Amino acid sequence: MSDSPMDSVSRRDVLGGLAVSAAVFSTPVTASTDTTSRAVAQPETGPLTDPNAFESFLDGLVRAQLDAHEIPGATVAVVDGNSEFAKGYGVSDSRSETPVRADETLFRIGSVSKLLTWTAVMQGVERGRLDLDADVNQYLNEIDVPGTDEQPVTLDHLGTQTPGFEDRVHGTFVLDETDLQPLEQALVEEQPARVRPPGQFTAYSNYGAGLSGHIAATTAGMSFENYVAAEIFDPLSMNRSTFAQPVPDGLRADLAKGYTATEDGFREGDFEFVGMAPTGAMSATAADMARFVRVHLQGGTIDDDRILEPETIAEMHRRRFTNDERVNGMCFGFYEMSRHGVRVIGHAGDTQLFHSLLFLVPERDVGVFVSYNSRGGSNAREEFIDEFIERYFDTEDPSVAVPDSIPTRGTDLEGTYRTLRVPSTTSEKFIGVTESVSVSLDDHGRLVTTHGEETKRWGEAEPLYFHEIDGPDQLAFRETEGHITHLFLGSRPASAYERLPIREQPRVHGAIVAFCVVVFMTAAVGWSGAASWRWYRGAKRSRVDSPLRFAQWTGGIAGTCFLLFIIGFAGALAMRPTAFLSGDRLLFRLLTIPSLVGAVASVLTVVFAGIAIRNREWGCWTRVHYTVVALAAIVFTWLLWYWNLLWYQL
Repeated sequence: MSDSPMDSVSRRDVLGGLAVSAAVFSTPVTASTDTTSRAVAQPETGPLTDPNAFESFLDGLVRAQLDAHEIPGATVAVVDGNSEFAKGYGVSDSRSETPVRADETLFRIGSVSKLLTWTAVMQGVERGRLDLDADVNQYLNEIDVPGTDEQPVTLDHLGTQTPGFEDRVHGTFVLDETDLQPLEQALVEEQPARVRPPGQFTAYSNYGAGLSGHIAATTAGMSFENYVAAEIFDPLSMNRSTFAQPVPDGLRADLAKGYTATEDGFREGDFEFVGMAPTGAMSATAADMARFVRVHLQGGTIDDDRILEPETIAEMHRRRFTNDERVNGMCFGFYEMSRHGVRVIGHAGDTQLFHSLLFLVPERDVGVFVSYNSRGGSNAREEFIDEFIERYFDTEDPSVAVPDSIPTRGTDLEGTYRTLRVPSTTSEKFIGVTESVSVSLDDHGRLVTTHGEETKRWGEAEPLYFHEIDGPDQLAFRETEGHITHLFLGSRPASAYERLPIREQPRVHGAIVAFCVVVFMTAAVGWSGAASWRWYRGAKRSRVDSPLRFAQWTGGIAGTCFLLFIIGFAGALAMRPTAFLSGDRLLFRLLTIPSLVGAVASVLTVVFAGIAIRNREWGCWTRVHYTVVALAAIVFTWLLWYWNLLWYQL
């Protein structure tokens, strides 16, 4: 699951739109697409004011995306006032070439599922079972959220992604149906540590959503799946939606398959099992999601069935927390995606193979759901929302003083900032290596940010606040006691970024690893070669009574163990990343054995280096080389300690 994401994808085709006077769904004759529409009291302006023009626009956009981003299929639904439009594009099964049908084909919607979880929580609030400001522990039995801070974690913290939990990877997905656990058991076994006070910063938490879904359901005396079916799916007639994993037999034939694009075509992926259902296990049709969109746009009611009061819907949609008032913030469950002066709220959803987006423009009674069935979909959905907003809403260009001007405090802002949505106390901490934003100045002194392969240029609107040049994003910095400490992106309101000191920056750690590998290799090759030469000549290295007779053994063991760890760790990530991170923990545990042995040998190597220097043992260059090996070993030990990889921790 991701927050936007977390956080790495490509682009897709989206919506098709047509509103007609009948309150029924209709299927077009073309084999590759399916269109459904409903119309009542068409608004004077909006995407569906001219349904034919709207469908033409979406057909061109989506089909171009499917081709450009190697996506087999997409499904889209649009709500505009009382009008609905839904359409499928491409295929749900590349072998059989089964077309995507918006009212029949189910897509895995990932973290968009959380919006139903938060809706369930607000139902509990309305009915007096829950209090957003109460300590969540009062609703829990077997689960205990540790009181590590004076302020307890509340449902409001969970709904705004500010509970202060570290992130966890293990348990988010599981490899097989047999690995699925009851929700309460999963919440007990996969509980993350609290690493900061609640309500301080956003740090997206799948665990928080899982905990909220459990609370909403158990306080109503049901399982989560039964609660959502009875209190959301049934009233909204979402008959082709489910949180069951795998999907029930009656829906299985209509579930879209997920794909990875390869040089030889599309490679079909397995069904993806989500460890905690409330965080992202839902499968649904676009037509069903249109009904969920409608209930949030129409004050909690649809076809005379009410699931929430208008005041509760307004509470979910209003801004409740932000890292900086100048950038997008958090609602309850939803987060702001506002751009170009248009207020937009929504939530993205990701599995490895499916990428989805639901967004609302509440002030215009417009909402959209779109989902894609390949890895190309993440960028596609971003492309879609930009095209949709710019085409159908009056947008404002951000007021950037001089796009090419030099920031007033440019050099103070440079550095590396890492998201707070990372593991902190477990051996999964290494995932944070890639979750950072680099801030620099280009040759002309202009501010530039780099995240992975994405580079953005920024123009200063006011001190410590920037607008993206040729884009909708916003960027703000926080200053504390004269130092720049945090970075906030409007495009990622659910995750704040903290500035890293030089010793913690990924590029520094990368340089350390490279240096240590070279040193360890010189020791492995040089010492083994020297030992062979001495054996050939019948020479002795150290006196029998000298403690240094074991020196090269300890140094060699340290270097060899660290090299084995590096090779094994990199190989596991490259060859079986999903199994390594989400499957049986035995392999991870085994890999940390050489790191711990190497750490012990490193300490002894440093001791031996000190003895050799003090007693002037060996030749000068031999002492220097051995000392360098000892320093490399101890620095690498520190590096493993920093990333919680000296021994397995989870």
